[in-house]
Parts: sequence; structure tokens; C-alpha cells
Amino acid sequence: MRAAGALREPLERLYRDFDYAARVERDAIRFPLRYTDPADRELVGLLTACLAYGRVDLFGRALEGVLAEMGPSPVAFVRAFDPARDAPRFARFRYRFNRPPDAVAFCLAARDLLARHGTLEKCFAVGDAGDGPIGPALERFARAFLEADLRDVFPRGRISRGYRHLFPLPSAGGPCKRLQLFLRWMVRRTPPDFGLWTAVTPARLLIPIDTHVENMGRAIGLTRRRSRSWRMAEEITARLAALDPLDPVKYDFALCHTRMSGECRDRRDAVVCAPCGLRGVCRHWARSRASRRG
Repeated sequence: MRAAGALREPLERLYRDFDYAARVERDAIRFPLRYTDPADRELVGLLTACLAYGRVDLFGRALEGVLAEMGPSPVAFVRAFDPARDAPRFARFRYRFNRPPDAVAFCLAARDLLARHGTLEKCFAVGDAGDGPIGPALERFARAFLEADLRDVFPRGRISRGYRHLFPLPSAGGPCKRLQLFLRWMVRRTPPDFGLWTAVTPARLLIPIDTHVENMGRAIGLTRRRSRSWRMAEEITARLAALDPLDPVKYDFALCHTRMSGECRDRRDAVVCAPCGLRGVCRHWARSRASRRG
């Protein structure tokens, strides 16, 4: 893996010069960004992150249907949610593992947690010691949704596979990319993120590991791990914390979208890696230079 000194200047340049405005509309963050009320943005941010597996244009269609049924204020809809009255609104909801009862269960659990705590931030804070690793607090936050009283949706007490999929647990060893993404949106103070939560510091966040960040992490020497896991997220974040200990995941959006946009290509049949802004540290760029010289 590369020394922090070799990565500092290229990554800082990428973070500083990246055209965030040009990529926001191609990112899941565009859905909560529509709402100006912090309570709406918080709730829609969680729902969006929970569904953010697969391409944005695919899960986005299903999410659009849910948001349309919730009306202009999703948080007001959820606070007044009545499963007997409102469940039929989601009858056409489908996305991969998820079916209508999962959307109903999300609204029901969110309704009760908001009634108990006031905001999702306060719900998270109940299980957070206030410092140290973020994993235990994230585990308790996810369990609050999984262990909510959902008998009106799942009468036999067995929640669906689709609903469980919305709230992965750190204790299972996966990277929990979608919940890490939600935390990034809520906690980081600078655009494109919202900085709505003040009880958690950006220094405690872990980078959300999707296929793009995983690949870029290996390409520039942030990790040698071959499987996407919680440990990979910790390793990449620790390397980035050597560059910026107060805000290690600030590079996430630019790294993800650099590969997503095709500016850093890693296919085996790629003859030339397009300029990705990480010249000198990206192994794809170095490989393409060697190919051209040959």
C-alpha cells in the first residue's frame, strides 16, 4: 500500500477540483437534496440510503413512487402513518428484494421511533457513547428498526428478507455501505453533504464501500483486501485519516464518481485509462502508460 505522503497531494487535488455540481444529479443524494426541511431531508435520506443497492436509475424509479405517495412532506406523512389506511398506497412498490410490506414496515417503524425520540439523530444518539468506533452505535440504530413492533405488517412476527436487507448489521461483518452513506450525508459539514447531525463528528465516520470505492481503493493503494467487508472500510478509512484525521471520508464522493463516470477505467480490455486526476498513484493510469510505451 502507498505511503500517506504519496497520496496526500493527488487526493487533496481531486477533492478540491472535483465538479460536485455536475455529478450530484447522478448520485443518490439528489433525492434528499430536494427537500429543504431538515426533518424531511433526514427521513428521505435514510429511506434513499436503505434502497441504494444497485444503480441509481434503477432503485430511483421505485423510490420515486414511494416519495410521490408520501406527498410534499414525507416526515409529516410518516408521523401520521396508519398502516390500515395508508398501506395500499405502496401496493405497486417493487425493487429487487423489496416488496410493498417492506415500505409499510419502514413507515411504521419510523413513525414509532420519531414519536419516541423526535428525530432520527436523537434515536441514533440513544445508542451512541459519543466517541470511539461508530460500529456499536450503528448496530443499535439498525436494530431499532429491525426490532420495532411490526405485527401490523408481519403478523407472525417474522420480518421479511427484504425488510432485513434495508438495515444491515455491522456485527455481520459486511461494510454496511448504505448506512455508512446515510451517516456521511447527515454528519459531514461541507457540500455535497448536509451536516444536519451535530452529535457525531466526521472523524468517526467510515467510508461507504461500494464497487467503485472498493476498486479505487485498491487502485491507489488504500487497501489490499479482496473482499468487501467492514474491515476493508476500516482499513481504507484509516489510510485516509492519515491525510485528514478530522474528516477522512471527505474523499468518498470524488473517488466513487471518478470511477463511475469512466474517468478511471479498470477493465482488463481497456487500452488507455482516461485521466482520473490521480496520475502517479493510480495503478490503472500507470498500467496504461506502460501499455502506450510498449
